[in-house]
Amino acid sequence: MIQKPAETEQKLASIIAERWSGKSFDASQPVSDETITALCEAALWAPSCYGEAPWRYVICNKFDDAASWQQTLECLSPGNQTWAVNAPLLIVTASQAKFTHNGLENRWNGYDTGAAA
Repeated sequence: MIQKPAETEQKLASIIAERWSGKSFDASQPVSDETITALCEAALWAPSCYGEAPWRYVICNKFDDAASWQQTLECLSPGNQTWAVNAPLLIVTASQAKFTHNGLENRWNGYDTGAAA
């Protein structure tokens, strides 16, 4: 595992300082169904306005559905395609704009979806 802790003036919690956004993936290494389920379950527990959970995910697994994965890759900007081409999963995130309980606009949907992601 690569470790590149953030260099900051003030001490940060390790979960923040050690966070790393990688752009290097092993294209031959699949992601297990258990790991995918764990990612989805973690998102399920994110807080949201009225408990609405407006986020939706489309998970494209290169090893299970190469055609869908390729279509998703082609939707990315050329700069992002250069690193994403080696990612075994591509996850499209969307959010529902209206509350299900009353049909009114959920102005927090983007914030809540970002927290879940």
